[in-house]
Amino acid sequence: MQSIPHSGPDGHISRLVWGTLAGAGLVAVGLGLAFLVIETPLVARLVPSPLTGSRQVTSAMLVWALSLAAATALLVAGTNRLAVTVASVRGRAAGRSAVMRVMGRLPEDIVVAAAVIPSDGRPIPELVIGPFGVAIVHEMESRDRLRQAGQGWEARTREGWVPTEPPLDAVARDAERVRFWLTHGDLDFVVRVYAALVASDPTIPRSATCAVIRVDQIPDWLASLPRQRSFSAGRRNRLLARIRQAGASEATKGR
Repeated sequence: MQSIPHSGPDGHISRLVWGTLAGAGLVAVGLGLAFLVIETPLVARLVPSPLTGSRQVTSAMLVWALSLAAATALLVAGTNRLAVTVASVRGRAAGRSAVMRVMGRLPEDIVVAAAVIPSDGRPIPELVIGPFGVAIVHEMESRDRLRQAGQGWEARTREGWVPTEPPLDAVARDAERVRFWLTHGDLDFVVRVYAALVASDPTIPRSATCAVIRVDQIPDWLASLPRQRSFSAGRRNRLLARIRQAGASEATKGR
């Protein structure tokens, strides 16, 4: 299996290094400024003696307060930057998709494109491109974040459980978005688009537009999709070039 990442490992490492250096630098400057303001004679020099006029006392105290506020702001900004960097590392480590977890079992003619941005601006986590055309394979969220409530579904938010779109409908909608994007693009051919929800719950029924499979069934499901004869090697390369352009444009915006 081949992979088209949204941003290469070099870019991720570079952002990680610079994020860590920036956060640590802000924290260091904030701590240094706070030390100068609180622990050194700098404050004593700024605050005049009791014989000095009240206007000068007020100005000196204002300088002291602003210096302390600046040190606090630098500390907060630095710790926030470090927290974001740590969160990105954890998300990258824990965010391996169902497709990536079985990538070693996928054929060589399968290409996985990550974080593709169609024309509507909303990203698709992954597109799987093969002799069958294109497949959307989404993994269902865990039960502590998504649950079925009667005939509907609920998602867990900070405000509690709220109604949400059924997972099968969400995957089918993403497949329709990709189908519309490819049909109305600069391609002069039609690509078949399939959809599958990866779920461990065997009670979830499949729909006419979306299959329901387990993680270990992904390779077999992809192999069962009918080969699209009109999807030649040349057309496949054109499609991959379009997908790379979509990912590259989003990466440029993010920098």
